[in-house]
Amino acid sequence: MSKPVIAIIGLNVVGASIGLALQRQPGNFEIVGHDRDLEVAQGARRQGAVQRTEWNLHSACDRADMIVLAVPLTELRDLLAHIGPDLQPETLLFLAVDVLQPALELAAAQLPPQAHVVAGHPILTGIGGALTARADLFDDVTFCLTAGVETEPKAMQLASDLVERIGAKPFFVDAHEHDGLMAGVEQLPQLMAAMLVQLNASSPAWREGKRLAGRQFAQSTELGDSAQQLFDAWQGNRANLLVRLAQLRDMVEEWQTLLAAEPPADGQHPLYAQLDEVVTERLRWEGQVILKQWDDAPKPERVEARGMFQQMFFGGLMGRRGGPGDKEKR
Repeated sequence: MSKPVIAIIGLNVVGASIGLALQRQPGNFEIVGHDRDLEVAQGARRQGAVQRTEWNLHSACDRADMIVLAVPLTELRDLLAHIGPDLQPETLLFLAVDVLQPALELAAAQLPPQAHVVAGHPILTGIGGALTARADLFDDVTFCLTAGVETEPKAMQLASDLVERIGAKPFFVDAHEHDGLMAGVEQLPQLMAAMLVQLNASSPAWREGKRLAGRQFAQSTELGDSAQQLFDAWQGNRANLLVRLAQLRDMVEEWQTLLAAEPPADGQHPLYAQLDEVVTERLRWEGQVILKQWDDAPKPERVEARGMFQQMFFGGLMGRRGGPGDKEKR
């Protein structure tokens, strides 16, 4: 008999933090890591996020009872194509991604119909400091979960157990609804950041302006370092993002009118009134993020299921996969 194996593919902040969080409590399992960047993989191993690393992707996934793919959407297609033929029928494939529906569609196209696939998105706010790989990164974090049409309930149960094991709160959502919301709260700000950079950088005044661009400009234009990742995520969620962009266009006109309005002879300027409202709402949201309390958020329902997955993993935490002779005993 051998220990169950969890393979984590992609060892940057999310992947490495999952490995660290899984090991805060003792567990009879082995965590194997793989990253196409050898330095990133070695760093995760030194940090203790994984117990060993494999340079070869197939070696990392071989015998894995659970495979966590913590990679950008731009890498997901090729990874699924590579591991699909060797995926064991009982293995859970957990996709840690930013947009859910495109990831599920890629999995449906690349994997056999019987594959157990769950997609999840941790909502990492980062308020109070930069995001780094650490064991408590997911504590009390909302972790959105959804599954493909063919995924069995027991696979979702195992994914939920994984999320709870690392300290997060599972939140079961419809993939389309999730992606529509993310278009507004994540991708539209990215799109606005790109436009803000272009607006300033294309101006003749940028030569001097870039010397004056400080913390506010930096926070407002955070885009990451990969145009390819942004392009793929925006294209994957294009319909939702176009809706949000149209809403933004209408909102810009409203604020332009507010800014151009003359101060009233008596009473409050409409621009101030609007600013006071949005500043108050922003502070309310920030307080909820810091406390991790959402007064108006519905409580997620737990998926109740038992079977191979539950027995193999987090029932105890994680039983052991037996040899050929043990299969009949189940």
